[in-house]
Amino acid sequence: MNRQKRIERNVMNYVSTVTHTGTRLENNNQVFYKQWFGEQEYLRNNPDHSGFYKIANDHLDRTVPWCLLKGEGNDTIVLIHHSDIVDTDVYGPLKDLAYFPEKLMEKLREGKLELTADAKKDLDSGEWLFGRGVADMKGGAAIHLSLLEEYMDEEGFKGNLVFIAVPDEENLSAGMRGAIPLLKELKGKYGLDYVLMLNVEPHDRVDPEVQTFYDGSVGKLMPVVYVRGKLTHVGHIFQGFNPINLLAEIVRRTEVNPEFLERVGNTVTPPPTWLYSKDRKEVYDVSLPMAAAGYMSILTLAKPPKDIFEAIRKISEDSFDKVIEDLNSSYAKYLELKGEEIVRLPWKTNVMLYGELYKQAVADSGDEFVKAMEEMMKGIKQEIQDQKLTTINAAYRIIEKTLEYVSDMSPMVVIALAPPYYPNVNNLMIPDKKPRIDKAMESVEELAKNTWGQECYTQNYFTGISDLSYAMFEADKENIGYIEDNMMLWKDTYYIPLETMKELSMPVINLGPWGKDYHKYMERVFMQDLYDRTPKMVDKLIRTILG
Repeated sequence: MNRQKRIERNVMNYVSTVTHTGTRLENNNQVFYKQWFGEQEYLRNNPDHSGFYKIANDHLDRTVPWCLLKGEGNDTIVLIHHSDIVDTDVYGPLKDLAYFPEKLMEKLREGKLELTADAKKDLDSGEWLFGRGVADMKGGAAIHLSLLEEYMDEEGFKGNLVFIAVPDEENLSAGMRGAIPLLKELKGKYGLDYVLMLNVEPHDRVDPEVQTFYDGSVGKLMPVVYVRGKLTHVGHIFQGFNPINLLAEIVRRTEVNPEFLERVGNTVTPPPTWLYSKDRKEVYDVSLPMAAAGYMSILTLAKPPKDIFEAIRKISEDSFDKVIEDLNSSYAKYLELKGEEIVRLPWKTNVMLYGELYKQAVADSGDEFVKAMEEMMKGIKQEIQDQKLTTINAAYRIIEKTLEYVSDMSPMVVIALAPPYYPNVNNLMIPDKKPRIDKAMESVEELAKNTWGQECYTQNYFTGISDLSYAMFEADKENIGYIEDNMMLWKDTYYIPLETMKELSMPVINLGPWGKDYHKYMERVFMQDLYDRTPKMVDKLIRTILG
């Protein structure tokens, strides 16, 4: 069977396997891989070279399908992709056909769904394959699978390939985080030396003849800011402290704040933005809210977590100072109009990281606090598993429970970190391993130029968030401590084996096909890339690196 036929077969079979992210349907990846593993003679002859690695403490009982091609030597490339897809509700009446590209495209040609001009042009060209997951990212996975089939039939393959299909990329990356111990086990058992993690996420393209590669992936932090106020009736406003006022000031000072902008190489991050903010009231009354909270998204390229946290702390302190100043100014005017002596309000700036708050609760309440937290976490864990509680609302509850056991009852800002956390990664972080990858990529660029007249562009960071973030970790112990101390749900429902990541650190490359409109009903992949160009470039990269 030639390569294109292999890819066509694999992509159609894989796309028709329904693996909606965040649901038990993700376990259908086991059905697909049991069949695929069983079809490979090499894996039948080496039954210990494939399996399904159970993700620890996973409420959906998901596994990571994996296989190993053990060749000559120790050099090893890790081939990754995510097996989960977003659902098909956006396809409306065609939702059940979204897994069958040919049938879907037939209906699209009949005008069953309205297409943009660009999507209509691509459909009419016959050069694009439409369907859920064809681009993001079962098309790229089919490329890896088909090349593996070829390599497994070769005698004396030089080097090793570890293939993993991770679930949950579209949500909290439980699959990739859960696969890190697997990579460590395989390394020890088979004497593997990891030289590259190769992903096949699709890429956007402005110029049809310019291919984009990525040698890094953007990081992401989700800081939570919780503001506790002081309760009072609105008729006695100066006896209380409105947390909405302070949270609003923090939001205003952080939203699209250029202080957080980063440029590394040819990539610039967008500034932070708030995704949610609200008081903690559940019913209407004429009292000030007791608390208000929200969370924002911050993308990073090189800044360590400590620097981000300290910047948010400083902004929160300045915001607190400003709110107190404004309150005292208003209070002075109020007292003046009443003909009373002007005095200052009692409020003082009080900002803590969650890790600091936790230590204070232990100091103030000891075992009573620790036991109360343990009991509460059991309930939170179950509610999250039953999908009755979001991680953000769980974070609020944890902060509130901790505050109950702290003696200080004054207004306060608590800064924490909510899942998910994606470390920023780039091959510049491991300079001793970078030249080998750069040289191999040059050979891929030469192939593209000489074969198709295609130019190549290496973007230093994949900005769409990817599982490559867990391929390396170069932060020091202080920054690891910042994450562990301030991350909500750490080790209860969310965990990253940071020390193991640091131990395994390997270069990264994303080399995938051209795709468009991921997550939409117009999702599609460029067939020339899927069946010809990208497989040849991936093959060239693998063979060059492994010698």
